[in-house]
Amino acid sequence: MGDIETRSFSEDYSGLIDESIIAVGLAVICITSHEVIKRRRRGTHPPDGLGSVESWQFGYLYQGRSWARNPSPPLSQGSPLSWVKEAVTLSQTRVNELRGVDAALYVRFLQGCLYFTLLHTFTTVPILLPIDIHFSPDDVGTYSMTRASIASLVLTPEGLGLLWIQVCLLFWLTLTWIATLVYICNGAFEFRAARIEEAARSKRGLRLRTVMVSNLPVELRSEQNLKEYFEYYMSRPIDLPSVGITSSAQPGFVDKVLAFSFHRARRIPKRIQLPQVGPGSREPRQGSDEAQGDTGSARNIPIIERVVVARKMTELASLLERREGILCALEEAHVKLARRALATVFREVERRKLANCDITDNAVADVGLGVEQADVERQMPVDNNAENMDLLVRTLSPFVVQFGVAESSIHKVARKKSRAHRTASNLAATSGVLNESHYNTVWDALLSLPRSVLHPYQPLIHLSVLFRGKTVPAIDYYTAKLQLLTMLITQNRAKAVDEYDPVSTAFVTFKDPKDARKACRYLAVHPDNPLACLVTMAPQYEDIDWRRVMKATFRGELVKDWVVSLGVWAFTIFWLFPISLFVGLVSIQSIASFWPSLYNYLSDHPWQQDVIQSFLPTILVSLLTILVPLILLLIAKKAYTITTLSLIHDTIMICYYKFLIVNILVFFCVGVAVLQSFLTSFHDFSESNILQTLADSFPSAGPFYVGWLIFTTAIHSSLELVLFGLPLFTYFSTRRQTAPRKRADGIRPRTFNYYYWLPNHLLIIHVCLLFAILNPLVVPFGLIYFTVETVVVKNQFLHVYAKNYECNGQILLIRMVRYSLDGLMFSQFVFLAYMAVLKKTVNLALAAVLFIITAAVKIIEITSLEATAVCGVGSENGSDQPIEPSGSKEAEDNTASHTSRFRTWRLPQWINFSYAAGPRFKRPFESRPPIPFRDRQRSFSRLNSVNEGSREERQDDTPRQSGGTSGSTWDDEPRHDIPYDNPYYNRPITSALWLPRNPCGVLDLDDTIDLHQSLTSEPGAGDLGFSQPSSPSGAPMTPIVPAEATHQQDSRFLDPALCPDSHAQAELTHSTTSIVPHASRTSVTENVTTGEAVLNEAIAEERMACGAAA
Repeated sequence: MGDIETRSFSEDYSGLIDESIIAVGLAVICITSHEVIKRRRRGTHPPDGLGSVESWQFGYLYQGRSWARNPSPPLSQGSPLSWVKEAVTLSQTRVNELRGVDAALYVRFLQGCLYFTLLHTFTTVPILLPIDIHFSPDDVGTYSMTRASIASLVLTPEGLGLLWIQVCLLFWLTLTWIATLVYICNGAFEFRAARIEEAARSKRGLRLRTVMVSNLPVELRSEQNLKEYFEYYMSRPIDLPSVGITSSAQPGFVDKVLAFSFHRARRIPKRIQLPQVGPGSREPRQGSDEAQGDTGSARNIPIIERVVVARKMTELASLLERREGILCALEEAHVKLARRALATVFREVERRKLANCDITDNAVADVGLGVEQADVERQMPVDNNAENMDLLVRTLSPFVVQFGVAESSIHKVARKKSRAHRTASNLAATSGVLNESHYNTVWDALLSLPRSVLHPYQPLIHLSVLFRGKTVPAIDYYTAKLQLLTMLITQNRAKAVDEYDPVSTAFVTFKDPKDARKACRYLAVHPDNPLACLVTMAPQYEDIDWRRVMKATFRGELVKDWVVSLGVWAFTIFWLFPISLFVGLVSIQSIASFWPSLYNYLSDHPWQQDVIQSFLPTILVSLLTILVPLILLLIAKKAYTITTLSLIHDTIMICYYKFLIVNILVFFCVGVAVLQSFLTSFHDFSESNILQTLADSFPSAGPFYVGWLIFTTAIHSSLELVLFGLPLFTYFSTRRQTAPRKRADGIRPRTFNYYYWLPNHLLIIHVCLLFAILNPLVVPFGLIYFTVETVVVKNQFLHVYAKNYECNGQILLIRMVRYSLDGLMFSQFVFLAYMAVLKKTVNLALAAVLFIITAAVKIIEITSLEATAVCGVGSENGSDQPIEPSGSKEAEDNTASHTSRFRTWRLPQWINFSYAAGPRFKRPFESRPPIPFRDRQRSFSRLNSVNEGSREERQDDTPRQSGGTSGSTWDDEPRHDIPYDNPYYNRPITSALWLPRNPCGVLDLDDTIDLHQSLTSEPGAGDLGFSQPSSPSGAPMTPIVPAEATHQQDSRFLDPALCPDSHAQAELTHSTTSIVPHASRTSVTENVTTGEAVLNEAIAEERMACGAAA
């Protein structure tokens, strides 16, 4: 935003007219767009009412929650702005039921800010505004907003005598905001209590009894050693490390140091040699103490059911991701093949129809094959064999009639159904083709055809490694690579878990949840090393970023995080300088130097000049500021060593909040010149200069923030309502998708970015707190902002957003309380500095006392929030998680009489759950049964018993059904019964192709099929199942290019560690014999068939990928 010295803005009330016109225009455009596009239906005959998500063009964006397991009511399709009444009447309790504690707490925070600004609009503003305007000097313009500022009031002796009113209102401001925070905290406790009452009727399990251990040293990275570590220390008395460590909070630096100091100090008396009382009295006492300690230890050893040390499976994860991409490409190639074949049948039938009408073939217009085909595909010769064409027409002509294939159906799939039906009926009547087929789907018909008939329509792909510049059928290539990756994945999963290298994260599951909470409270860090063995309650399974878990290392994490934090702070501080230069480019002086004609025009048109100087810099800087969270997200994912999504987002939230406060509030008011002087000559900057700068800068910035609030209201609410940004931009790519798998990934429900919105809303409340005394004219516009924003956010929570994880309001509540009190203290400090400059000692003393009281309240509230029990419900666990009974008889009796406790749901050992990044859907994942490794000699003999091809993976989070019923219901409710196993080791994989029933029409996820055989050049090569029959000849297929030649072509494989040995290469080649046909009519080069080429190309590419990963 630059600073107040370089920014040109109007201090008169007339300047607000321009801002209001622009804001209203932007709001009208966005609201109109929202009302229009949210009503657009999709498909030829959309059903009445809600229907499926596929029956709406933008349904997954604007009413995605209508298809949740716990659905919201459908979006109102009545009169415009009818959703406003629904959002206003939506209660916080209903938000808690639909969206959880995080969303309900956020709505309560916005409503608390709304009530706070409403209260001061009718109390503080009517008191201060008349006083400031009446007692300001006459040289301040009547129509200037600076007349309502405290800076104008103190220019007269009468105004100086009325400053005690500002002090009283400062106390009123402080008390009301603290009361608002109490209102927000009580709401959070009520929401948590309601969720606990709801969860009391369900079964809870592993998460409540599991802790996550990070920063494991090398000697503890085994299940047995880690189990003994917890049994040893938890069976002995351990001092509480410090006040404030709870089962849900990560131990901070102070907690770690105090824990280390306490445990070291506790050992000092044991090392002191005490004098003996009598002969022989020392040894018996030692023996009795040791015996007593052993007895107590044996009696208090916690029961640990399971220990899971995370393993480094990055290679396996990379294979799974590459396989998913190949599977999508294979499905798209099948859709291209079907479209080309159907288009050819349509052209042939049209030609025969015209021939029957004595029209020459030259009159037939050539129908293109679509812009999506590559140039290499356009060079594919057309099959002129009459027998093959007759067979193709007889087989596919019923589907040409059924799908209404015409010229527009290839280039524009979305057209009127009536026109398609009329064209298909005329086609059937004039050409005599069959209207019905004995095949269920077009894919069954294509599979029944000889491969030679489909060969001219196969999409092609260029090879780029061994046979550079050559082309092969894309389906053959992708099928070979898919089966090769499937085999490599199976070979990696055939290894026992303990054969993978351990990393520094582990999960320990206790039998009694009290032991888990005791471990978090009393064993939060290692007794001998405050940086090792950090213990917290296990996060939600969907909250874990397993990619980062597998890469986490113990050494250098602290230094790396500190270096990254310093870099982020440098970015935050020095952002002001390039932005100031950027804003200076649109000043009148700069325009006059490089564009004189525009300068002359603006000199004659003052309104356009005001727009360019005030509005244009604001919108450009706002767009640049929107990119800051994306930059911070990239830094957090690449640089920080955080293993959960919630902590990554919390880190971004903290950094973005500091960025906004420093650049938009502090540096903007202080100015670039002052900051440069402070950085260059720090020793010349005295305390009086700092106070004078604060007293002169902040009161004069009030008029700017009035216009800024008007513009920000339009930007935040309008763009959020229409979802302007990445969700809306990706709609066009989602609409063009031809494969269901990619479309299903594109229409997943969106999530609310708390790390972006909470800092922005905290910034607004900071501005209101700061200028409520300095310039009360800002407060009413803050009321307008929170009124509009509350309605919009409630509507988005009700209809749009899902959740990736649920933190029960813990992180959000602490940030709201801590940072809002920081803003209150900042406003008190600015007022204190102003009183110090004016030498008002009494007012200065009262402001200082108020500052100290606010700081004490902040410490007390933050400490109580971090250390209090569950939402007001009596509990000694120090956590907000529900309490499970232990396995004792007394606990069982207690559980039977109290419904607020939970029984443990113990799952069978063979049950595993798959992992998905997005919200879970209705159909649960089937998991691959783990391989027991009790007998290591039988591990490879059991590979054929794993039929992975018969299972289906729901990685894209969308169910696939052969029928026309809708399966788009999804579930984003948190689950606590999922074992903390690595999903890349347990996640099932599918070998079925997910294809549309109608490849030429509008892609409908409710009308799809699963195909277990690909349309390769040879029938025997398209089996996608796991079982691999032997080749026709029975002889293994050797690589075409010798190993020596391969090494000469690519120097990356000179290292023996990066390439497999000869025995492994021979075994790999032998196992891939059945992936491709033994012989093929199509030759890539001389004596090299297509099957051999695609096999060796796939192997070479995988070797390059493995070498690059290594």
